[in-house]
Amino acid sequence: MTDPRHFIGLDVSQKSTAVCIIDDKGKVVSEGMCLTRPFDLVAYIRKRSDCVEKIGLEAGALSPWLHTELMKAGLPVVVLESFQTYRALSMRRNKTDKNDARGLAELMRMGEDWIRVVHLKSLWAQEARTTLSLRHNLVGMRVTLENRITGLMKPFGLLVSRGSVTHDTFRQRVLGKLREASANGIKLVSSILPMLDMHRDMWRQIECYDKEVEKMAAADPVCRRLMTVPGVGPVTALTYVTAIDDPSRFKDANDIGAYFGLTPRVFQSGESHQSGKISKRGDSMVRLALVRAATVMLVSTKTWTPLRAWGVRLARRIGFNKAKIAVARKLAVLLHRLWVSGQVYRPKKIKEPPVPVEGAVV
Repeated sequence: MTDPRHFIGLDVSQKSTAVCIIDDKGKVVSEGMCLTRPFDLVAYIRKRSDCVEKIGLEAGALSPWLHTELMKAGLPVVVLESFQTYRALSMRRNKTDKNDARGLAELMRMGEDWIRVVHLKSLWAQEARTTLSLRHNLVGMRVTLENRITGLMKPFGLLVSRGSVTHDTFRQRVLGKLREASANGIKLVSSILPMLDMHRDMWRQIECYDKEVEKMAAADPVCRRLMTVPGVGPVTALTYVTAIDDPSRFKDANDIGAYFGLTPRVFQSGESHQSGKISKRGDSMVRLALVRAATVMLVSTKTWTPLRAWGVRLARRIGFNKAKIAVARKLAVLLHRLWVSGQVYRPKKIKEPPVPVEGAVV
């Protein structure tokens, strides 16, 4: 007689983890709490189960570390997609760590076909994503600070011109308005100047991150190939490559658009079939990078390619904002195909470029 298979659910928190072990008939073998340390988790599981079929834990900040260490110990562990897991566990009447661990074990017993398993990125991808995420957050903080500075000066009639400007240009414009305010007896210099200094430090740190991103992209052969596409720079290429990590995960390249939330939401029931705005699911940083690359391709690049020509014609028909989303979706598919094929981008030449987009501004 063979030993019963055991399925284990781990509800992870920062200090402790709830563990539930059930057999292939759904009967609870063991339930308890353990410190959130790989060594303690392995010891707890080994002591109570000799035939582990599958271990499941929800995707979270600690899941890459725990997954790596448990795999090194020879345990069959998978990380489950958090959105689906949340919906499944929310059906239970009471939300407790014990119930969540039991629910995760039940999901493992039902099989991986029922719930999506998350792909965990390689160490290189995680390291690169750390740099990209810090840069992305710092850029957002810089924009927020610029908005705050200009917003606080508006009640005094001091309007600072904005746009795609450098740090020095923005600083000189603000200082010019502050001199104007001082001439009119308005005392703002002591309040605004420290914020301008912080703005300058942010710009310098962003430039350091940009150099690091350029260095990493130049060292990666895949990123170098993707950057042969007009509009795709080091940030877009590295963000895209580190988000996908393994291109073989996608059997059909057309699934890339949906993976990054660039396809419309669909609601279909009976005779009703509605299409809404894009889903915006998946990695928002990649989605933003692709849309920016599409915008640069449509507006700023001088090379005319079939993709750019298609996007320009589409923009004249449905509007620039919708067209850049469509181009970003096609760009995501194109980059995946270049990655898989190992080729550089060699577009067909266009004899008569279409008329550029009217009113499109990066």
